[in-house]
Amino acid sequence: MLRTMLLAVLLALTCTVAEPADSVIVDSRQTLDQALAGTTAPDSIRRTLALVDVEYYSFDRRLHRGQIVVHRELVNDVRQIFRAVKASRFPVESVIPVRFDRPNNGTSMDTLNNTYGFHYRPKATFKTRQLSAHSYGRAIDINPYQNPALLRNGRIIPAGGDYDLKTPGTLSDTSAVVRLFRRLGWQWGGRWASVKDRMHFEKP
Repeated sequence: MLRTMLLAVLLALTCTVAEPADSVIVDSRQTLDQALAGTTAPDSIRRTLALVDVEYYSFDRRLHRGQIVVHRELVNDVRQIFRAVKASRFPVESVIPVRFDRPNNGTSMDTLNNTYGFHYRPKATFKTRQLSAHSYGRAIDINPYQNPALLRNGRIIPAGGDYDLKTPGTLSDTSAVVRLFRRLGWQWGGRWASVKDRMHFEKP
């Protein structure tokens, strides 16, 4: 009887198929032209942009593959940063280029906790017509809902964002991700004096 039970347990363990280590969930598979569809950015900016494939562990603890549009000068930085993000399993919800022809299709920070780079628009955290560093592909926002911007008037962007250092995917001055960005010459919006834009990194 005991031998039969042990055999049953061994058989059950043998039949339990673990997910392959290299199994990847694809969040984005686009060409650069598809990623830039609908943008009003001038050709002088479009010609400087590159599409980078990146991998990361999402909040489901599974490995995902996404894409981010950045200035071509920053491609190596982005690859190095996301290799570290993947190795440390710092959770990133998704990395999908913002679609400009359909801004509410689930790839912007207002409708999804999405990490992105290029977005041709004015600065969202200041009352100005000056273009954001995102407009040149020189900025990245990471996990907006875990790392919302806090404006001087108390407004939080995105609405519903909650900054709690105990929550996975949250950035702080001591985060390995923040330290790596800064070591590579990027500025972190979480250190700004007038506005705390904790999701935001940019490299002038």
